[in-house]
Amino acid sequence: MSTERIYRKDVYCISNEAVVTEVIQKNGSDIFTCDASCFYPEGGGQPSDAGTAATEKGVFDIVRAYDEDLAGDVWHVTDAPAGTFSAGDRVVLSIDRDRRFRNMQRHLGEHMLSGTMDSLFGGVNRGFHMGDEYITIDIDLDGRMLTEEELDLAERTVNDAIWADLPVTVTRFPDYESSLSLPVRKKVPHEGEVSVVTVGDPEDPYDCIACCGTHPSRSSEVGLLSIYKCDPNKGMNRIFFDCGIAAWEKLSADSRMLSDIAKKYSCSPADLASRLDLEAENISSLKARLAALSAYAKENEKERILSGISAPGRKTRAACYTTELLSVDDLLKLGFSVISETEDLLLLMMHPESFTCLLFSSGDAKCGALVKERAPEFGGRGGGRDDNARAVFTSLKDMKAFADALGALR
Repeated sequence: MSTERIYRKDVYCISNEAVVTEVIQKNGSDIFTCDASCFYPEGGGQPSDAGTAATEKGVFDIVRAYDEDLAGDVWHVTDAPAGTFSAGDRVVLSIDRDRRFRNMQRHLGEHMLSGTMDSLFGGVNRGFHMGDEYITIDIDLDGRMLTEEELDLAERTVNDAIWADLPVTVTRFPDYESSLSLPVRKKVPHEGEVSVVTVGDPEDPYDCIACCGTHPSRSSEVGLLSIYKCDPNKGMNRIFFDCGIAAWEKLSADSRMLSDIAKKYSCSPADLASRLDLEAENISSLKARLAALSAYAKENEKERILSGISAPGRKTRAACYTTELLSVDDLLKLGFSVISETEDLLLLMMHPESFTCLLFSSGDAKCGALVKERAPEFGGRGGGRDDNARAVFTSLKDMKAFADALGALR
C-alpha cells in the first residue's frame, strides 16, 4: 500500500503521526517511506517540503521528499545516520510551514499569471521554474515580444484577481479524458489520476489547469505578484517574477536600497532618476576634460622623453620613464608614440601603482623575449611581441631591479 498523501486532502496540515514502512540508505543516511505523510514531494516545478521526523531516538531533519510516480510512495531523505530508522517505527512528521506556504503562494501565482498571459494575449506557457530568488515562465507568442505596457497590464490584472479573493478548488479525476469536463487552459494528455486546479467559478474560471502541486484555498492568500523583468529566450518571453512573501521581501529590500541611494545624492527617491541623469552629464563632461588633459600630458611627456634621449653626451640606447600621473593604458599609447619617432631604442615605462613595466623597442631588442627571460628572475610575469611587451611584479623594488638589469644591457 502506497503512502497516503495528506497534502492532497489538506494543504494546511503541517504535522502527522505515521509508521515507517521501508528504509533504504544512501550516502550514509536513512531514506524512508511511511504509511501517511504531509510532505509534498518535488514535482510539477515545485520544490519539495522540508522539515523533521521525530522518534524515540531524537529529531532528525528531512531535507527533501520525492516520489517515483504520483501513485507511489513518498520517500523522505533524512540527515539521520544509516540504521537510525527501521520499518515499524512510529514517527511524527513535521514540515517547515513557512517554506510550504511560500511555495503555495508562488505556485498559485504562477498559474494565475500564465492564465492571464493566455487570456490577454494568447500566450502559451512553455516552461516554468521556481528558483530561490525568482520564478520564471517562458511565454510563447509565436516570436512576438511583450511590451512594457502589456507586462504592466498583466501584472495589474493578476493582482486584481488575487485581491478579489477568488476560491481555489482542486478536483481529482481518475483519468485524463474525464478531466476535460473542466475548461482546462492547457490540454496535456496524462496517464493515471489527474488533479485540476481551478481559480474562481468552475463555470467561468479565472484559470483552470492540471497540476499536482499545493495551492492555497483562496487567491487572496497569494498576497501579491510582482514582475521583475522580461527577456527574450529562444524566441519566447522569459518573465522573471515572484509572489507573496518572497515578492514582498524583494520589493521591501529594493525600496530600502532606493532610499539609501537617494540619500547619497541628497534627493528623494522620486527625483533620483533626474539626479542620475544630471550626474551622467557631469561625468561625461569630466571624461571629456580628462581626455583632453591626458592628451596634453602625453604630448608634453613625449617631448620630455625624446629630449632626454637626444641629449648631448648620451650614449645608451635604453631609456626608462616612471609616472603615476598617467594610467597604464595612457603609458601604452605614449610608448608607441615615442618609439615611432626613434631608432634603435629600448624604452621602459614603469607604473609604480600597479607594479607594471611596459617595454617598447624600435631596434633589435626583442621585448617579448626579454620579459620571458628576465622578468622571472625578479618575481615578475608577462609577455608580448618583439616591439612591445608587459611585465607585472609583486613589488616596486623588484620592478626597479628588472628595469636596472635591462638598462645595463644597452
